[in-house]
Amino acid sequence: MNVHRRCYDLEGEEDTMHDGEIAEVLALHPDVEVLNIDGGQWSHAQRLLDGSSALGADFSRAIDAFVRPGSSAVVGVFHKGALWASLVVTVDPAKVLAAVTTADPAQVNLHGDMATVSSDVVAWVRRRLGPCSLGLFFDKPYAEAFLASPDKAAAVRAAATDGALVLSPTPPALAIALA
Repeated sequence: MNVHRRCYDLEGEEDTMHDGEIAEVLALHPDVEVLNIDGGQWSHAQRLLDGSSALGADFSRAIDAFVRPGSSAVVGVFHKGALWASLVVTVDPAKVLAAVTTADPAQVNLHGDMATVSSDVVAWVRRRLGPCSLGLFFDKPYAEAFLASPDKAAAVRAAATDGALVLSPTPPALAIALA
């Protein structure tokens, strides 16, 4: 189903998107449910992801490595004091990607400091979708560097060193990879 949604981004500009665009960018299987996507956040996520090579393969490997069966993961990007982009993925008990959404600005405040907003978003994910295995939040320049870097672990460490990252919850496999 290709559902048309219209909403406004954080700058007040109208954004239009289609579920098919999400599936295409993330190389999603047609059975993956696309839930209540916020057009502004998705538009920003698309801008970040457009130049990324091998995104589908990286996306699948990350889910396999860091998202527990029957749980969710959230990745967010902060810009100008707000959660500018987010992506929440949920896997079923067989560890198959089941759903994709964004943080819902009607249910969680997206404006404020990264630590507070990221904690609130993870709590929202837990209330709405159940267990959350991973919360990964970057400042925008560090998200761009992460996507462009062939060494993702080094990019995460650089963001952490510079105070431009919130990583909570942290799956054990990721903690080991970053050590």
